Amino acid sequence: MPEQQSTNSAKPRLILAHGEKGGVGKTTVARVISDYFRARELTFRGFDAEGSTGQLLRFHPEETSPVDISSAASVAPVLDYLMEGGGKRLALVDLGARSGADLKSWLYRGGALEEASAQRLGITLVYVIGGAVDSVGHLKECYDALGADPAYIMVRNLGVSSKFDVYDQSNTRDELLNAGGRELTFPALDPFVYQSVDKASVPFSAFADNVGGNFSYTERRYCRTWLRECFAALDEVSQVLR
Repeated sequence: MPEQQSTNSAKPRLILAHGEKGGVGKTTVARVISDYFRARELTFRGFDAEGSTGQLLRFHPEETSPVDISSAASVAPVLDYLMEGGGKRLALVDLGARSGADLKSWLYRGGALEEASAQRLGITLVYVIGGAVDSVGHLKECYDALGADPAYIMVRNLGVSSKFDVYDQSNTRDELLNAGGRELTFPALDPFVYQSVDKASVPFSAFADNVGGNFSYTERRYCRTWLRECFAALDEVSQVLR
């Protein structure tokens, strides 16, 4: 209903980029979301739970701060930014490998789950799927811990794996989709181009636009095309990213 959409668009939103372990492309997805927000002219702040050596902080230093979700003093800026500023605010947190219980503890103690239940805060868990059974088990653990109040986006990252049979055939997938979860797929970026972006230490969008270096035309075009396809996928779930 239009009235509900207006309410959802006005409240702040906490977006959590998560995955079972390193190597599934979780930070790549978080970096793309950061570029997406900039391209759509959406003001946001990033927070890197990997600390001062985190990759989101490395590639988006202007918007990102390091946080420790086990410390009230360190994590306070995330929820303070969202809940004390008034109006529409977006916070993107690139999580490390956290259990569902750890994640629930932080969100519960900080008041985020209570605010979400009261419809004063939107929470979106962007979960990057891995190819192993452990990934599905961890996703189930997060869902059991957080419940149905958050929005769930499951991401197949073809840059890391081409097969997600365990997830595709799982009861967890059915359960999340029945609860309103959404799926999207990120295409693979050519490995040589990805390495060039990594060496340049600039956002994907900056590389594509030749900002911060003198990058080859072909590599820039590859990156721009890939980013456009990723943005199109994110547009499909934009209502739970804004």
